[in-house]
Amino acid sequence: MVAPTYDWSGFYIGGHVGAVWDHRTVTTNNIATGVAVPLATGTGNLNSVTGGAQAGFNFVLAPNWIAGVEADVSGAGLDGTTVVTVTRFGSDQHHNELDLYGTVRGRVGYALSNVLLYGTGGFAWADEKITRTQVTGVLANAVAPVSETTTQTGIGWATGAGVEWGFAPNWNARAEYLHLDLGTQSFTFPLAMQRNDAKVNLEVVRVGVNYKFGGW
Repeated sequence: MVAPTYDWSGFYIGGHVGAVWDHRTVTTNNIATGVAVPLATGTGNLNSVTGGAQAGFNFVLAPNWIAGVEADVSGAGLDGTTVVTVTRFGSDQHHNELDLYGTVRGRVGYALSNVLLYGTGGFAWADEKITRTQVTGVLANAVAPVSETTTQTGIGWATGAGVEWGFAPNWNARAEYLHLDLGTQSFTFPLAMQRNDAKVNLEVVRVGVNYKFGGW
């Protein structure tokens, strides 16, 4: 195969920074009888600055066509609190945090010399934590001010697109958009005999810089 004028092939590492938006739908279930009964459903939106690192490998698939694989990990400060009041049982607070997420994706792009337009898709994951606090009153065995914390790793898929600009033989800059669908994660609180089922999506817009270790 004949490579484009700018050599995109080879292993690279880099860093990125940008913004991430979290959209979730949460259903709270009563599991006191062993059978989950939906009590309430709500939605939430959070946003945060995000940053991290990526590494990947590109090769020339055909003249001007580039294929590759990339893995990345990013940190974020996505956290939010919801207070629910039920007159009979008092009130409780749910605090959710998403601090770390990442992807492993394939990439296919079309190179116009030192400009690469690409699409991408693959596997996505995120670490989440939810803390439930009985603020007032009593629910099942949760007596105020008791707190319960549970964690989950959500898994799903990612898709997106981007553009890269090779501004030096071994350096390129990029702008990228990713959509992450992390499926539904379940968080159980034994004392309160409740379970939260959270369907989570992330939208990520970021810019970055890569260093490439040569072609092959």
